[in-house]
Amino acid sequence: MGLHWGLNPLRYLVPEDILSHIESTQVDPHVPTSDNDRLPMINGQTGDMIIEIKSSKFYRLRRDKFRRMLMGGIDIRWGKKITNVSYSDDKLTVTAKFEDGTSDTGSILVATDGPHSKVRTLLVGEEAAKVTPIDFASTMCFTQHTREHALYLRAKPHNPLYQVAPHPEGCCAWLSLHDGDDKEHPENWTFFHYISFPEPREEINTRSNREHIAHQKAMARKFVDPWRSVFEWMPDDMDVWYSKLRNWDPSLPEHAWDNRAGRVTLAGDAAHPMTFQRGQGLNHALQDSFTVCKAIEEFWGSRDEGEAALIQKRTDALASYEAEMKARAGEEVRLSGENSLAMHDWSLLSKSPSLTKGMILSRTCIRCAALSFRAKKAVAY
Repeated sequence: MGLHWGLNPLRYLVPEDILSHIESTQVDPHVPTSDNDRLPMINGQTGDMIIEIKSSKFYRLRRDKFRRMLMGGIDIRWGKKITNVSYSDDKLTVTAKFEDGTSDTGSILVATDGPHSKVRTLLVGEEAAKVTPIDFASTMCFTQHTREHALYLRAKPHNPLYQVAPHPEGCCAWLSLHDGDDKEHPENWTFFHYISFPEPREEINTRSNREHIAHQKAMARKFVDPWRSVFEWMPDDMDVWYSKLRNWDPSLPEHAWDNRAGRVTLAGDAAHPMTFQRGQGLNHALQDSFTVCKAIEEFWGSRDEGEAALIQKRTDALASYEAEMKARAGEEVRLSGENSLAMHDWSLLSKSPSLTKGMILSRTCIRCAALSFRAKKAVAY
């Protein structure tokens, strides 16, 4: 996952003694992150540099290591699958019910249960909750190679950690390191790569696993190295992950939900699954966490003021969080969708959000956040 501007909200949420380990959660903990890091965008046909996309500090994180870092000191209950949510008549509590027959009751439920969120379905209904496919798909591949080949894939002029390559014929390739922990044994490194391609959203893909690999290899032969080689060296029978590109815009009127007096809301991929080629998902999830945390801080101290005060402050605080999140993330869902289209259409590439905006948070989103915090301060005081 790519962490860049999301580092700022993360600093508020995580104690420094934990966050100090962020470098160790990178795909290669031996390569320090620099303020000068850039994401190279290469012409997949010629190998020419199109642009080095600017961002704030760009950490390329392993999900499993990053998650372990954040788990320290937290009581996590594993193996829970939510089935329903109920609300007390007095508007004070919410109860999550699980498949194993257990339940948990609290003042607020923040659902972060992924792009196919069960809670989102409960809030807006099955049809409205469905993610929307766009006209592209991808096949994700994780591969290991011989020592010689692994060293070649990380040698200059190839970027040692990540690079993206749109192709004039309408597909887009990515290559990055996924696991470089074993510094002395390149044959143990794992690489992550895919080629995304046009596919009508209504088309049902019936390729077998081997056929997905063959399809990726055929497209890769149109690319320059390192993509041509990393796919050619890939086994024909390994497991890969095929998926259509999908999103869900929380700002659409038909996606509005009732937060039940501030007792239930959505965040992260549950609130705004987006296409991945602008690298924004993790960063917006962290901004959600920051903003909802600030909202909780605003009403939590009002418990001693009586039930009516608690309910009103919680309702106002969560409404403010949702207004900020929907405006910010809704814009990003649309920008990421535009970016995915442009990365597969050479005539649109120069206008893609990746080229015109980089990976920073848009000015509109920054204004949304600032207005939201001012509104919440007015509510609190």
